[in-house]
Amino acid sequence: MDRLKSENEPFAIATVIAVKGSTSAKTGDKAIYDWNGKRVIGYIGGGCVENRVGQTVVESLADNQTRILDVNLDSDDMELGIPCGGMMTVFVEPQQSSPTILIRGMGRVVEVLAEMAILLNFKVLIQTQEDEKDRYKLADQIITDSLDLEDIDYKIDYFILATHHRDDHKQSLSALEAGINYVAVIASKKKAVLIKDHLKENNVSDELLARFHSPAGLDINAKTAEEIGLSIMSEIVMHRNSGSGEPMGN
Repeated sequence: MDRLKSENEPFAIATVIAVKGSTSAKTGDKAIYDWNGKRVIGYIGGGCVENRVGQTVVESLADNQTRILDVNLDSDDMELGIPCGGMMTVFVEPQQSSPTILIRGMGRVVEVLAEMAILLNFKVLIQTQEDEKDRYKLADQIITDSLDLEDIDYKIDYFILATHHRDDHKQSLSALEAGINYVAVIASKKKAVLIKDHLKENNVSDELLARFHSPAGLDINAKTAEEIGLSIMSEIVMHRNSGSGEPMGN
């Protein structure tokens, strides 16, 4: 489990919650399965239930929903050619990997974004200057070299540009072409229009343009670095959870 967590891979925990008859597994037995439905460690009955549980794990991770699986080991449907017997119930609990957010820039806004993202269970990567790296000690990775998305080991889910840099338009284009689902630039409305024009001039499709967000964040009339960070992370959480952004009281 520690390896799967450290490598940020999704997995599932399968727990035997009830047995009847001559099953080899007992109530409380557990096993961990990877995202392919392959048992990594633990025991819940061996070959008699491996395939059934593995298939259920894949389904559970696909929609991030728990499953309760009833397995009749006396059934001819098992077709295993090995002696099995009894019945058992298995609870499958998905453990999703943390989404990864890459923040490029420096200063208090980047610091706030990193702190909020960590609290919200994101894996946080920061690309910044060498003399800034001590500000982001809780980040999972700090990059001080020039940014090349192809050299990053993680799959990037969210990318925020907080540089106010002259090459923001190039970085935005590269991020969209790399398949990142959410690309945001902290910018004025005027600069945001210029970046969008650059993307269109480079034949970025409407589908990819929908992944580009600038000015970044939800409109809460943010003034301070903390409010700007809240605005942007609120938009990202809304995106992650397929929310509407509408007031709950409506």
